[in-house]
Amino acid sequence: MEPVAIRIDYWTLPDGSPSGEEPEGIEDFRRELQETYVSLVRGQSGSCGGGLYKFLIQVTSSITFHDIANLILGGISYDLIKSGTNSFVMRPLLAAFKKLKSRNKKWNIEVDELKFSFQDADIIVKKIGTQPLSDDIERIFMALAESFEFMKGHTGESPYAIHIPVFEDPNPRFCRFRALLDVDETIQTVTTDSYLQFWGVRYNHEAQIRVFDVQRRLLIDNRYMTQDEYWEAWHLEWAKEHAVAQQSANLS
Repeated sequence: MEPVAIRIDYWTLPDGSPSGEEPEGIEDFRRELQETYVSLVRGQSGSCGGGLYKFLIQVTSSITFHDIANLILGGISYDLIKSGTNSFVMRPLLAAFKKLKSRNKKWNIEVDELKFSFQDADIIVKKIGTQPLSDDIERIFMALAESFEFMKGHTGESPYAIHIPVFEDPNPRFCRFRALLDVDETIQTVTTDSYLQFWGVRYNHEAQIRVFDVQRRLLIDNRYMTQDEYWEAWHLEWAKEHAVAQQSANLS
């Protein structure tokens, strides 16, 4: 059985060391993961702002999501999938993280983002709301399995990247849909039900970026922006406005 690979990055409170003040039991967490996965768990000292003790987890498997979708629809649990020599086993990771979280109540350790890299697609799930992301992963995977055929593009191509969730911006600045921002967010209607409203999808050969309406199982011909893309557009706009203002000042 080919192993699943896991990479975990997180930021800690500075204490003068390169890794900062580590969560209690982090070495036990590393050892538990090594029993099942090829794993890398790496912490680094961060600033005193937001994002401390928020974990970014990337799970890489040699299985295709197409196969996972078929197995889920056939009644197999999403977190314990095996197909031939390929596997997608999430249960030990979820159990180990739950144990780590219980030992570090003062830090409010959470999974901030889960990225799943399969042979045919990357699925990036960003935490929203107040409850743990792990509480919603099962229903997200079921919705993905049920929706996968409906996400095919005009030529029948499946998306190579799926961003979950994206939102319709009531005051669009650069595009109609986007991911939530880490600061200065204006979108208010955010609940865990938002995981199953709109997804961003990207296609390789069609070179298209679209939005998938999960409830209607319908592709919308509108682009969306990730958080990084939004801030890049914001900085470009600011630079242009600053250059124009500077030029006007020089002429006056």
